[in-house]
Amino acid sequence: MKTEISSFCTEFSEVLTPFNQTLQSTLDDIRGKPESQALKHPLSGLADVHHRMKALVDKVEQQQAYVIIFGPLKSGKSTLMNAISSAYVSEVTSLPAYPCLVYVKHSEERKYQSTSYNGKKDTTTDGAYMQRVVRDGHQTLAERIRQVEEQGEAFDPGVHYPDAIRRIDVEVPAKNLKDSLTVLVDTPGLYSKMKFGYDLMTREFRNSAACAVFVVKTDNLFLEQVFAEFNDLLDLFSRIFLVVNIDANKQDLGPDGALRPSLESENPDRIIRAFESLAMSAPLRRAADEGRLRIYPIDLLSSASSSLLDGEVAYANRPADDDEEEPADEGESAGDLDTLDSEEGAGAAAKRGNGKLEEPFSEFLTDLTDYLNSSDYLVEFMSDSLRQGATLAEDIQRFCSEDSLWHFYQEKVNLEERIKKEKERLAAVERLSGLEWEMAFEDLRERNRKEADAFSTKVRSELQGSLTEAIDQWHETDESLQDLQENRFNSVLTGQGNRVQEDAFERIRSLTEGSLGGMQLGAESLRALDRLELALEPILRESLESVLEEGKRPSSCAIHISSEKIPVKKGFWDWILFRSQSAVRRRMFGPTEEPDQPIPEGIKKKRLGDTSREALNSILDTHLQKLFPDLPREYSDQLLAEYVKRFNEKVREEVDAIKGELSSNLPELEQRLNANKEIQVLLERLKDISIEVRESIDQLKERHSNVVTLRAREGDNGDSDAAADELGEELDDENDRPDQ
Repeated sequence: MKTEISSFCTEFSEVLTPFNQTLQSTLDDIRGKPESQALKHPLSGLADVHHRMKALVDKVEQQQAYVIIFGPLKSGKSTLMNAISSAYVSEVTSLPAYPCLVYVKHSEERKYQSTSYNGKKDTTTDGAYMQRVVRDGHQTLAERIRQVEEQGEAFDPGVHYPDAIRRIDVEVPAKNLKDSLTVLVDTPGLYSKMKFGYDLMTREFRNSAACAVFVVKTDNLFLEQVFAEFNDLLDLFSRIFLVVNIDANKQDLGPDGALRPSLESENPDRIIRAFESLAMSAPLRRAADEGRLRIYPIDLLSSASSSLLDGEVAYANRPADDDEEEPADEGESAGDLDTLDSEEGAGAAAKRGNGKLEEPFSEFLTDLTDYLNSSDYLVEFMSDSLRQGATLAEDIQRFCSEDSLWHFYQEKVNLEERIKKEKERLAAVERLSGLEWEMAFEDLRERNRKEADAFSTKVRSELQGSLTEAIDQWHETDESLQDLQENRFNSVLTGQGNRVQEDAFERIRSLTEGSLGGMQLGAESLRALDRLELALEPILRESLESVLEEGKRPSSCAIHISSEKIPVKKGFWDWILFRSQSAVRRRMFGPTEEPDQPIPEGIKKKRLGDTSREALNSILDTHLQKLFPDLPREYSDQLLAEYVKRFNEKVREEVDAIKGELSSNLPELEQRLNANKEIQVLLERLKDISIEVRESIDQLKERHSNVVTLRAREGDNGDSDAAADELGEELDDENDRPDQ
């Protein structure tokens, strides 16, 4: 049987080990890519598969037999582990509150290693340090669970708290475990508030543990709640050992007030019979009738004490060729516990000094050893290993399926759509960046000039009439030429500057109303603005208001009348005295620069007359022609030019900002899309490999199904035919046990 199981393990390892390495490298590659956040749940599932596969690989490569120990809190699980291994291992197995699994195996040196859900490991040789790590992390875990549950979600440590400890590996000098290649697994206490730890245990050890040991104190033996959880585990293991932890020193109070040995200490078998007849549930009874369940009343504290006091108890009276410690040969079985149950060894140990090993414990070890050395176990080891390998491959296919990755695939579609839009936006930006915005205002400029000219024509006509009338009125007064200039002409002309400004402001506001502010843009440019969702109106409004707020007043409209331009008739003495025309004007109007000499009305009629009137009208007409239309047109053009300039600066800033953002975003999106595609390739490859592995497992199952069936029929033990039949059923139906 050793040769057969060794051959099986070698072949199975050749399938599993590279598969596990591929899964590890795939997870490492995916976690380093930016899109891995979109795969939280699938990656959590794949990480869980990787963890379970690593345990399976270790089990197969090292041909280990896992014995899982579970039960309520403080039921004696750690004490049982001390007794089985004949070594004190409970300093780190007594962590009942933290929901993680503790694996205990032999090593020449003590070592403790914690593994988190994210794969991080923490290794130490200090058990006290590991205790502190677990204790310190416990509060954080509890708080994280509360936060998630308050949000209405079911807590998943792989997703919500990947730093949580998933398992602790304990290596201690324990010769019993060394020679038997047995790994003891301590589990979280049942009924823990952190229920996910218990669920993990049932999921992790489905099809992987050789057998299970359920430990319960007599005080809890008749509690229905205890076995409600136990019934759920009956379907997970082919063999379960129910250890009832009794107290051999327990006393009860007698009728006379004296302390007497209790029924538990005097006759524990009566308690077991009462349990079997009165409290055993139908599932338990069915498992017992099928031989899958046996019950052992054991004083675990005494048994562990005896075992520890004589660490060699399990090795007494070895065969001569086994006296020296030698490494297990290549064909040693994962369940080879024959050294645990030497008839002479156990018996001698039972009779030694103060460490008397109770018979029920010896019986328990014998039954455990017999099972691990039986064809039943061989069938279970092979079929469970194959089934778990197939389940893991199928789990990978499930996590890599389109249903599981739907959101991730949809993210690819979303990324492609976003990249398409971003490229369209970038093309729109390029178009707007190259657009001559000033040209878009040409029509506005033309309309502005036309309206300014119309305004000028109207104003000039009004001024021409009123100022001509002012000339006529001046000729009928004694006012000086300066009075005509300041009081009659400039008093009217000076106010025209305000009028020109107000008209220009009102006109530019009117012409720039609307979302485009007076611009004329082509259809492509408008589509570019829509793609960028760039609203020009706020930019146009801001530009216009700043121009109008800072707008300078128009140039002065005042007129200056030079007396040199006014013809004057010479009088008699002017001719006699040969006075020049300039001298005559100075005598008439006063100094050339300040013609403030009053001129009597009669003198005006006699010496100025219609000739001067025509001259003044000519001067006025020339001045008005210069002001209108030039002044309103130039002033409006200046305002409009400043408006266009400021808008052009602001819109280019906006376009450049969008261009910079797109230039930054697009490479990031393309990087994410490439990462998404690479991840899909990795997952598709992993899925294809898992299908191939599944086929290899089927082939391996077919080959070894015949071998083990033949071996069973050769009479390896009394249940050989049953083992053969069981193998056929186990290996032909990988899904006959419900998932937990």
